[in-house]
Amino acid sequence: MLKIATKFAPETPAFERAWRAGFRYAEFYLSADLLENVKKIIATAREYPFEYVPHFPNKKVTEKTVAAAVELYRQLGCRTMVIHQPMIDQWGATLKTLHPEIRLAVENHYLDEKQIWDWAEKNPGLNLDIEHLWKFTLQDGPRDKVLDLVARILDKHLDKLNHIHLPGYVPGHDEHRPMYCSRELMFEIWNLLRKKKYAHFMVSEINSQYQTFEDLKMDVLLFERWWTTREKS
Repeated sequence: MLKIATKFAPETPAFERAWRAGFRYAEFYLSADLLENVKKIIATAREYPFEYVPHFPNKKVTEKTVAAAVELYRQLGCRTMVIHQPMIDQWGATLKTLHPEIRLAVENHYLDEKQIWDWAEKNPGLNLDIEHLWKFTLQDGPRDKVLDLVARILDKHLDKLNHIHLPGYVPGHDEHRPMYCSRELMFEIWNLLRKKKYAHFMVSEINSQYQTFEDLKMDVLLFERWWTTREKS
């Protein structure tokens, strides 16, 4: 079964909301400041039997930050760490030295179509952010073009694709909305990922104002509805 996940800062109320809403997989938003309390994060996370993926901090990173991120990854039995391109360029070698088996997933951002293929070729593992793909790479083009490009990336780089960020995105609206805001795209993406046998997290990456029990539950219900009516293939 596909692994639908939510993303939140590792603070106790967020764990509780996500668990009650029905999520069983979670991605952590992390910062250098949050990782100052890495032992507390680990202790709280162990109270909730999620499977976790950490998102490496995007700024103010030091060697101490890297060591804390690796400790969290090890202690929680994580299988992937999401990271932005500037951070892997700067800290990738250190991460590999501290944990040679770490699996990284480098996220796509402001890339055109040629740059997307360069990103996919050069990085050891990928986090495909489909919202970024639609908004920045395809410039809010037709939904069919999004599905076509995702399919081609899956065909060529499934072995590298370690993580996915899913959008509740519709052109002309804000980014990082719940998945149920883009129901048609979600159903089509889930059908495609199931057909291609994608095996890792698919994360509803939402802004803090949508991290309510009601919005989280709506995303879970949307996925459950798809699961009961999915294409037979």
